Amino acid sequence: MPASNRRKQAPPPLGEARQSQVLQMYGPGAMVDLPDYSVLIGGLDFWNERGCDPIHEPRLLRLAQQATGAARVELRTPPKEVDPLKNISGSIKALRFPEWSVVQKKIPDRQAFGVNCRARLLVHYNDGCIKDWKKYQDQDGEHLLVPVRFVMACAHGHLSDIGWRDFCFRQFRCKNTERLYLLEAGTGNDFTQIFVQSESGATRKLADALIQEMNPLGECKGRTPWLGRFSRESEKCMTDGKPTKNRLLVRSATNAYFSETISVISLPEEADGLAKKITELKDELEGIESEAEIPMALKYNPRLKNVFEGVELAALWQAIEANRGGPTGEVPQPKDEELRLLVGPMDGVSSSAEDSPFDAAVWTPDHAYEWFQKAIKRVLLVRRLREVQALIGFTRFTSRTSSLGGLPIETTKSNARAPLANNLSWLPASENKGEGIFIEFDPATIKSWASSDAVMRRTGQFSKAFENKWLKSRGLDDEQFPFPGAPYILLRSLSHLLITEMGLDCGYSSSSIRERIYANSEIGYGILLFTSSSGSEGTLGGLVDAGKRIVTYLERAFERAQLCSNDPFCSEHDPNHEFDIRPTHGAACHGCLLIAETSCEQGNEFLDRSLVSRTVSVVDDADDPSFWSFINPEAN
Repeated sequence: MPASNRRKQAPPPLGEARQSQVLQMYGPGAMVDLPDYSVLIGGLDFWNERGCDPIHEPRLLRLAQQATGAARVELRTPPKEVDPLKNISGSIKALRFPEWSVVQKKIPDRQAFGVNCRARLLVHYNDGCIKDWKKYQDQDGEHLLVPVRFVMACAHGHLSDIGWRDFCFRQFRCKNTERLYLLEAGTGNDFTQIFVQSESGATRKLADALIQEMNPLGECKGRTPWLGRFSRESEKCMTDGKPTKNRLLVRSATNAYFSETISVISLPEEADGLAKKITELKDELEGIESEAEIPMALKYNPRLKNVFEGVELAALWQAIEANRGGPTGEVPQPKDEELRLLVGPMDGVSSSAEDSPFDAAVWTPDHAYEWFQKAIKRVLLVRRLREVQALIGFTRFTSRTSSLGGLPIETTKSNARAPLANNLSWLPASENKGEGIFIEFDPATIKSWASSDAVMRRTGQFSKAFENKWLKSRGLDDEQFPFPGAPYILLRSLSHLLITEMGLDCGYSSSSIRERIYANSEIGYGILLFTSSSGSEGTLGGLVDAGKRIVTYLERAFERAQLCSNDPFCSEHDPNHEFDIRPTHGAACHGCLLIAETSCEQGNEFLDRSLVSRTVSVVDDADDPSFWSFINPEAN
């Protein structure tokens, strides 16, 4: 076959990742180590949109529009795997990063501060001896290059190479033309045993880069290499009105990338609902740019006229904007909308139809103990649910905080969200289906327990530590993030205990069961434990079946909370201790309440075992704040 008639094959990808991994670990701006390269995942401008399918979720679109400030955004899946027949290649482009590498050539050991060290030549990519980014050529032949493992960044996500020559020579005022060597005296990441040395012997410890007062790496210039551009030297990154200092970052460290995502549980739509009609006619409505253009579009399109006859123009335009991710006014807390669904009547809401996103049924135990009837109002077996999650940005060094209602908290004091694209028009999203259990607690019982003297004293300890330590460490105030309150801490702690118990025999590992805590004094209180996946694991039925044994699981959870392997140190933990760094933990540690962070909605914070069951540190009944003692006095 002539070469001109051959199908042009797309180049093979350098690496592969699951779609769910793209949202959590390998999104724009993430550094990834491949077998032959170290790369930086490019922004959404560099992604091939042909392999990205649209996702319909109006509620999440409104949240994404509010969080990103984009005039109009869409939700799409990350690119699918390579398909040679459709000529869809890699889809996600990556940029080589960092620009500095270490030559894998044996060099005689050098000395640093009287200590013998292994030496490797440190070179920049534009060195004339570098060939194809992977090899270094000199008179001894070709040598492999390994990307240097250290870069510099700031908490706002900005990233750049370390100016190794400035770092080494600025202190000693040496000539900036000498060769550089990276010396290592140890075998690990002990920065006090890693040095940068010039050919003439001028040496500086890498540990100096950790001393912020010295400002060894200079001020952040706001560089965003994943967007394919570098900020001008005059552009500076600011924090609290002051220039942000660069910080040393290990490329493979866990704090190198914190994705910020928002998610919602899909609510059932009416079969003939307005949102559903707009989705079905999305292409025909594409040309409408304002409310004033709607009458003309209906006049010349009989189909649109028949479908939307009788609908108010303002309501129709608002629904069209919502479908596009445009402005729709104040956005309600997503968890409040979900809670109203879960505590409401199931008639007319739940559906066993295959295209329905929600199917649930009320379950009543054959024999309910008195404590169960007092504490639990209703149990729902959620046979089907749909969770949609979208990536809206990322940070480095520290993660951003979201409100208890599920909305991101906008603040630029400590770590502003880094952008995903130069011109944001869509967001990577995933659509997962699964199952779950919803436990609705009796509001009167919760409120009566929370108002008791013992609980209020215990809550006062948390409130003080929360205001004096936790809020200040995140640059927040009590208006941006109010104190969660005793009911929320109770439900979160009990949820973690239930996840641990169910993970033992329900068929799912505890790390695959996730929580969603609802604590709204006006709507209700509840725990949703669910598992969701784009594959089959989200719908195996094991969690729904476990819901039929919820009485047993609750008893085990209350019993587990009474004792920890680290007691009495765990039960006596004081969140206000001067030298303690866990201001949102009461009686909580890895031996009892802390679980995989993939399961926890608030990063293993706001936990206290003593609010669930009586611990060994409680001597007097009047000082017992536990919910288990409140609903079942005979338990102790």
